[in-house]
Amino acid sequence: MTLYRLLLLAFPRRVRREFGGDMERMFDEQLRVARQDGASRIRLVAMATADALRHGFGERFGNARRARAPRVRQAQKWRIWMQAFLQDLRYAVRLLVAQPAVTLIATATLALGIGANATIFSAVDAILLRPLPYPEPDRLVMVWEKRLAEGVPDNVVSAADYVDWEKMNRVFASIAAMTPITADLTGAGEPVRVSAAGVSPAFFDVLRVQPVLGRGFVTGEDIVGRHRVVVIGHELWRDRFGSDRSIVGRKISLNGIPHEVVGVLPDSFIFPDDTIQMWAPIPFQGVTQPLSRASHTLWVYARMKPGVSLADARSDMDRVGSLLSEQYPDTNRTHGAWVTTLEDEVREPVRGGLWLLLGAVAFVLLIACVNVANLLLARAASRRREVAVRTAVGASRLRILGQMLTESILLAGLGGAAGLLVAYWGIYALQQLAPADVPVLGLDRIHLDLRVLGFAFLLSLLTGLLSGTLPAWTLAGQDVNDALKSGGRTGGGVRRRLRVGLVISEIALASLLLVGAGLTWRSFHSLLNADVGVSTKGVLTTLITLPSTRYRGDEKLRATFAEIEQRFASIPGVRAVGATNLLPLGGQDSRRGVHIEGRPDDPDTPTRAHPRSVTPDYFTAMGIQLKAGRPFTEADRANAPLVVIVNETMARRYWPGASPVGQRLTLSDELQREVVGVVHDVRHWGLDQPVNPELYLPLSQVAARGLTFALAATGDPAALAPAVREQLRAIDPDLPLSDVRTMEQVAARSVESRAAAMRLLAIFGLLALVLAAAGIYGVMTHLVALRGSEIGVRMTLGARPSDVMKQILREGAVQAVIGLAVGLSAGTLLMSAFRAMLYEVSPADPITLLTVGGVLLATALLACVVPARRAMKVDPVAALRQ
Repeated sequence: MTLYRLLLLAFPRRVRREFGGDMERMFDEQLRVARQDGASRIRLVAMATADALRHGFGERFGNARRARAPRVRQAQKWRIWMQAFLQDLRYAVRLLVAQPAVTLIATATLALGIGANATIFSAVDAILLRPLPYPEPDRLVMVWEKRLAEGVPDNVVSAADYVDWEKMNRVFASIAAMTPITADLTGAGEPVRVSAAGVSPAFFDVLRVQPVLGRGFVTGEDIVGRHRVVVIGHELWRDRFGSDRSIVGRKISLNGIPHEVVGVLPDSFIFPDDTIQMWAPIPFQGVTQPLSRASHTLWVYARMKPGVSLADARSDMDRVGSLLSEQYPDTNRTHGAWVTTLEDEVREPVRGGLWLLLGAVAFVLLIACVNVANLLLARAASRRREVAVRTAVGASRLRILGQMLTESILLAGLGGAAGLLVAYWGIYALQQLAPADVPVLGLDRIHLDLRVLGFAFLLSLLTGLLSGTLPAWTLAGQDVNDALKSGGRTGGGVRRRLRVGLVISEIALASLLLVGAGLTWRSFHSLLNADVGVSTKGVLTTLITLPSTRYRGDEKLRATFAEIEQRFASIPGVRAVGATNLLPLGGQDSRRGVHIEGRPDDPDTPTRAHPRSVTPDYFTAMGIQLKAGRPFTEADRANAPLVVIVNETMARRYWPGASPVGQRLTLSDELQREVVGVVHDVRHWGLDQPVNPELYLPLSQVAARGLTFALAATGDPAALAPAVREQLRAIDPDLPLSDVRTMEQVAARSVESRAAAMRLLAIFGLLALVLAAAGIYGVMTHLVALRGSEIGVRMTLGARPSDVMKQILREGAVQAVIGLAVGLSAGTLLMSAFRAMLYEVSPADPITLLTVGGVLLATALLACVVPARRAMKVDPVAALRQ
């Protein structure tokens, strides 16, 4: 009875008030009789449900006008429409059940297309469409140092500039700085290197994040001596400290120095760099030396005041930048400030790739729709007489269209339901294929939620309309007399040119998608074969940082690193060992001003270079070629003349047409150095990034606390890892070994985003190829069946079976060539819009176009072979009798 009362809600309140009680008693009596007679109560409930919905909605929608007569007519129309719809629905179900093969093929085809689209849409929705996971995310911005003279609008910021920005701006409610760091966590199990971030106290206020335990940072904790506090991430708290709620107030050892844990962040907190597990204050106050304007290491985040627009923020920071340029002309003359939204900074690197993938799966779905439309057209040929009879006895064209579209929408609904299962597995596969080491904000939020389900529902509805409109219109518009005379034995009512046009469009769509996949693969292949400047094979790398509590002074650092290098060199299978403070392709960098002796300084175009500290054998271990001069030697000690080695790009830019060897330069520390060598360019920033001026300093003359060691191996470099750990433990058991990777892994990580996009496009391209082949095969098979009589006549008149096969193959080839001409041209134009994603490959790359054209043409011909062979075996006598 409860169910029936709910069904009565379909009726207007007036009807329920007057007749609701009687209807409930009548339904209760019917249930009692059915229970006594042993009749099916399920059938009774189903009939009552259909009756209540049909008449209830009829009464409700019929109440649109106040006058009784118009209301009755409207209710009658609604009832008639509902009755017709339910009749069409029941007939469509019977038809799909009666033809299980067609139903299964169409459902599977649509499931692949809808599932792939739902998968990529879930990623687009989670990463690009949803707001950032912070309160009022539209007011969050990032502020960069602007160097327009150097073409750099988004340089990292110096500490002194940040402090001035904080004091002088008028548009930010709060502003904070951050710099990524690492820390050795000891005293709580095995020593481990933790990714951390140094931040100003207002950092969590900018993001509006409240710790789940304890507190965030407070004013004054950026003063030297009071800055030894940390806030830890939820994952670190859970995995390292067992979710111990008493962690707040305890001290943990970081780099050998006690730090008090003052807070634990909630599990829901998400930061663009999801590798960071710990946060500590940056000491801006109480430092012994003035804050630097030459060292740029800070990312600056800010929250705009209410009512402040992005344009207002940019205008105000331009004012601040101009004031600082006047106040500090030596360092800030060409500097400014540039404000961008946090949303753009987070999403811009992945925006183009995701939209490209969404476009790719849209093409896959269109190919699936064409396949289903061809299936329905083939089925329509056998239903010409049925539809003609219905038309002859009074069915209108609109009524026929409604029935046909009901069938296609029901079929698309089945495909959509199966597509959700495909999407479920697709989302799991997408998360596995996504770049593991490249932070993508929102990747962990990809799942089947109501938005994705709604998208799949609308897509299924649209797919049903797209795939069913042409077959429905063809049947509804046929000549009734011709259909009745032919008895449904010919395909005259199904326009052959329409079928051929669908095949051509299918090939065009597949070729367009394959062009995108092929160009991406070619670009990625060119990228992998680019000259990196270092050896990526046979080299193991590991980062070692010496804590300041146990290793004080430059001499102690140099001696310890020298001992580590000697021990690593003694490992069997190691042919060379070197170290650097900044590993190529490692994602870290530094830049400093340079004065070239004999070259006048131009304030508007400052001379800058990117320094690296290295050991003498670093170039040998990394396979960096010496182009001129000499390498560093053991004689280049701290008390020896200061020397430097530059790369080829720096040599060409700052000593054009001359050798830099023997020349002198001065870094921002005002110490003059002699250039003793030139080395081959190294793509430090990425395989697809340009090379900038670089200079190398001997570690013995410029101390560093953290070095990445490179071990050149005679065999498998990964096999050296256990021996490396053993040798480091022999020196200091509390030193953690971190980032143990081969250079091949480092290089692969630098192109992981491109690799992920290439893999997905390849999968969608292969899917499009398979669907296109299936569609061509289905169409050609049906066309051959429809032309049985024609083929029989030709063979009776003397045509050989081989002539028939050649004709079928020729027709398939012509269709494929037309589709290829359209698809390859469209693919070239489309990829021109994504030229930034290509590397040393033109959108009109002839190798890609020829390969795609050859593969699709061969696929089309292979799909025509079976129908052509079937045409060869047509019995002329049997064909003429039909």
